Amino acid sequence: MANRLPLLITLAGVAVLFLSIVFVFALVIGAMFFGGIEFTGGHTDAAAALTSIPSLV
Repeated sequence: MANRLPLLITLAGVAVLFLSIVFVFALVIGAMFFGGIEFTGGHTDAAAALTSIPSLV
């Protein structure tokens, strides 16, 4: 059993790393669908900035 201990520790580390990556992907995809993060460049902010610029003509 002692010779399998490094293998078990490595597998546990890989499993934790994999699950953390999956968790981050789930957070990002959930935020995209439920409005937490705007990945499209912020259309509302851009529209508000355009209306606040005075015309120079």
